[in-house]
Amino acid sequence: MENIKENLKYIIYWTIIFIVSISMIIYGIAKPFQFANFTSSTNINLSQGHKLMWSFYSYSLTYPIIIGVFEIIGGITLLFYRTRILGCILLTVILSNVIIQDFVYEVTALNSAIFYQVLVLIIIFFDFKKLKNILVELLKFQNKKKNLILLIIALCIALIIKYFETKIL
Repeated sequence: MENIKENLKYIIYWTIIFIVSISMIIYGIAKPFQFANFTSSTNINLSQGHKLMWSFYSYSLTYPIIIGVFEIIGGITLLFYRTRILGCILLTVILSNVIIQDFVYEVTALNSAIFYQVLVLIIIFFDFKKLKNILVELLKFQNKKKNLILLIIALCIALIIKYFETKIL
């Protein structure tokens, strides 16, 4: 019974990875074509916000291509054990941006973006132990007291620089 449960978890885990990975790669590849010549669209079913956002994206294809490249990278990194958490983080950043834009500009693809973000969160849940180990390693201090003092000094220096930056720039 335990073996069946483990096999089922494995199948669900990889099904989710494949769904998100394939979708993100396809969306990334399609980005330049998706926004080409949108300004000439006469679809009356789109909200004004939707038309505005898509006109913005179609003005210069550089931005959609950059987003598309990151979607492709995110989709590919999901497929490999060593880069899966990086892929989840990258796709979360991209999908969060898409979700906010779709919500604010009333784009009908909002539900799809939320769906993929939920799937990414499920992948993170499956790999929670790995994520926890990464965070522990990133936040590990060799000499806690010395490093805390150095962090406070670095923060003070950064705040002073930011103060003068606002006065100069």
